[in-house]
Amino acid sequence: MKNRKRRLSLLVLTTVLITSCGSAATGQSPTSDTAESTAPAETEYQYDYPELDMGGADFTMLNSTTTWGFYTDVHFDEATGDNLDDAVYKRNTSIEERFNVNFVVEEDDIDTTYKLVNTAVMAGDDQYKVAFLRCDQLSAMITDRYFYDLNRIPELRLDEDWWDQNVLDVVRIGKDDVTYFAATDFTLMGFDGTICTFINENMMNDLNAEMPYELVRQGKWTLDEMQKLMMLGASLNGDESFAWDANGSAVYGLTSWATCAHALLFGAGARYTERGENGLPKITFENERFYNVCEKIGKMLSVEGEWLLLNTNQDPDHYEMAFKRGRALMTVAELKASSKFRDMEYTFGIVPMPKYDEGQAEYSTYRAPVNPVMCIPVTNGSASETAIIMDALTYLSYRDVLPVYYDISVSQKGLRNDESIEMLEIIRDTRYFDIAKCYGWTSSLYGSIESLLTAGNGAVASTIASGKSVVLENIDKTLELLGEK
Repeated sequence: MKNRKRRLSLLVLTTVLITSCGSAATGQSPTSDTAESTAPAETEYQYDYPELDMGGADFTMLNSTTTWGFYTDVHFDEATGDNLDDAVYKRNTSIEERFNVNFVVEEDDIDTTYKLVNTAVMAGDDQYKVAFLRCDQLSAMITDRYFYDLNRIPELRLDEDWWDQNVLDVVRIGKDDVTYFAATDFTLMGFDGTICTFINENMMNDLNAEMPYELVRQGKWTLDEMQKLMMLGASLNGDESFAWDANGSAVYGLTSWATCAHALLFGAGARYTERGENGLPKITFENERFYNVCEKIGKMLSVEGEWLLLNTNQDPDHYEMAFKRGRALMTVAELKASSKFRDMEYTFGIVPMPKYDEGQAEYSTYRAPVNPVMCIPVTNGSASETAIIMDALTYLSYRDVLPVYYDISVSQKGLRNDESIEMLEIIRDTRYFDIAKCYGWTSSLYGSIESLLTAGNGAVASTIASGKSVVLENIDKTLELLGEK
């Protein structure tokens, strides 16, 4: 499985690099409508499309939208001339024609879509064939059995590469691997909401610092290496202090918002829970590794100037805008921030979150829990047909849409950053989903630890000791409601 996955991934990447060179050389806009930039990747894998004729029936999807700057579009009635839009349009049109089906998308704000599903299921209404819902709002609906166990729908080929295996590995519960939702790049919000590290390449060159791309390739991009850059990037630059002033000149090593602490923690391999015996969750936050990771992160975020917590307003008092204006060497941000950086004066690059140390097996990039996942309501009377359609859409998203997304995410002022495209592939393959946050098992403890770390305090043992019992009670309650105890 893993060997084939790397072949498919690298072939997709190679196709992006080759087909994009022409537009880069001629100075075309990265969103111009060119056939090359949306050409499907040639792979060794041939998708086996099942026979299905929906007779022209409507297939209604509930899609979550937001004003947070994410790419939320999943359907277009016609081509728009934008590369990414048109890749989505071609994907959907291909499946509509193949299965003789008509896609209908109903949209609502990501904070309220769950209410629409709740109402439909309670009324026994087969209104939505599939829904993309904010995953940290699903717990009550899961325990009330509002969704199909996707593991029991064989037409969903969940063990294949086009489904996010890193999410599936942690969401399955119990000896029967019940799976009430899955992550698909049919909606790109899940990728847009993946947290990574942005670097200012111009500032790196001015500081004679080594770009971290080769460190990433060698497995040597660690918290210690990030801290070195944080120290190097911090400069008063004529200001009297590092207190944030939007009109000031001070430059910071790293700026971000509070979730940065957990992006670093999960990136370093620390976990709140894991699958234990019989597939049941067990706590993993009361051990030396977790304490050591927190201690190191606390030290990293304890030095004024090297670290700046900045998330009061969108502009100018916001970490993304501070980075864009060259006031920080690095920012930890969701990938969607790249859309705000395309016209920045400086060249930016993207790398995954750092490891704890070189001994850590692989990188781990946090998939924020606000991002939508795919659920099939139990009122859907055609689950098998829905599964056939969604599996095919997910496959084409992986094969045809993601390469375009990679290219556009790192395009700036008509330039490309091929190293960052390579980094995006690593980020996708190492996304981590925190099931404990999704179910709300660790909500209180999560918030307490986040507050400590962002304030530069890595001594979390007493906080863990006092919060452990609540986490265990929350897990037991969920398992009882799911019939696993």
